[in-house]
Amino acid sequence: MEFNQVLSLRQSNRTFTDQQVSQEQLAALLKAAMAAPTAMARFERLHLTIVQDPAVLEELNRLFQRSVGDESAYPTYHAPAIICVSGSVEDEELLMGANVGCVMENMLLKATELGLGSVYLFGLFAATRALSDQTKIPKLLKLPEGFRPVSAIAVGYPAQPLAAREIPEEKVAVSWL
Repeated sequence: MEFNQVLSLRQSNRTFTDQQVSQEQLAALLKAAMAAPTAMARFERLHLTIVQDPAVLEELNRLFQRSVGDESAYPTYHAPAIICVSGSVEDEELLMGANVGCVMENMLLKATELGLGSVYLFGLFAATRALSDQTKIPKLLKLPEGFRPVSAIAVGYPAQPLAAREIPEEKVAVSWL
């Protein structure tokens, strides 16, 4: 697929079929993540967790629902898989966010190229960080000591085919100097 086509098809997908993402597709998403730039090439300060276990996905949703007080909230959008990106607690927030953002974008673009639907799940961990016991999610995700989840992508087969969109040329303000 041509890169501009990937860009026009890439958009947040919040409805998925029940079909599981293949191991080959997950491997391709991980390879895209590994190609992302990070500050000073400190890849050891990132950790990826693939979650396909329905019980773990349900527990993540339950923790989120409890933290926002809304039992109808379903932040994983019933996707068959999510990929969590965690960062080292040694990194300052800005650096961690930048590194995680680059990894996330590479995976989102690769998912589109593979014909998969995806959505950036920043709020999943932002809201659950407010829990009184902040150790639940790292334990649930079996994160190594010293890491905390920052963002995730939900990925799966879209319920509706991906549709190209027009990308406005002036979506973001630009200054020329």
